[in-house]
This record gives sequence, C-alpha cells and structure tokens, in this order.
Amino acid sequence: MTTDEKVELAMKIGGQLVGITASEWSKWSTYATRYGLSKALRLAQTMKDSSSLRPGPKQSYRTIAEVVRRLQRDLEKLPHSDLSEVLGYVRWALFTRGS
Repeated sequence: MTTDEKVELAMKIGGQLVGITASEWSKWSTYATRYGLSKALRLAQTMKDSSSLRPGPKQSYRTIAEVVRRLQRDLEKLPHSDLSEVLGYVRWALFTRGS
C-alpha cells in the first residue's frame, strides 16, 4: 500500500469519527497497535457500555467501535506496520481538523 493510499484510508476513517478527539483516538489506536485490531475492537465494545466512564468518552468508544467494525476487513488485511501508520494518519487528521 502506498503512502497516498494509507492517507486516503486514514482520511476516510477520520471523516467518520465525528466528535472524537485526537487524544481519545490516540489512546485507542495505541492499544490497537500493541494488542491487535480485534482485541482493541473488543475494548471499544466494552468501554462504550462501561458505567465507570463519563458520557463523552463512552460516545467516543461507541463511535470508534462502529467505524472500525465497518472497515474491519480492510484494516485486518494490512500488515502491522501499515496498520500502525494508517492509525497514526487518522490521529493526524483528527488533530488538524481541530477536534
């Protein structure tokens, strides 16, 4: 996958992450990079229903879970290094839009 394709995928993901801050995404994507996409998706599923989180973070995890689930097949096909790079570009996209 070329850098342009990675950035394009990241922008597609970032465009769907309405209301998510770069910080919230960064926490989740660090976990995904370290433990894998499937495990990170399960974390988002668990956290969106957690009674210990405030409504804002719960909504962030709900949105992350929905968006990642929709693109899961495409993301799982990526080698680990490409996935990590795409997730980083998503953070950049969220940061630059001012979320």
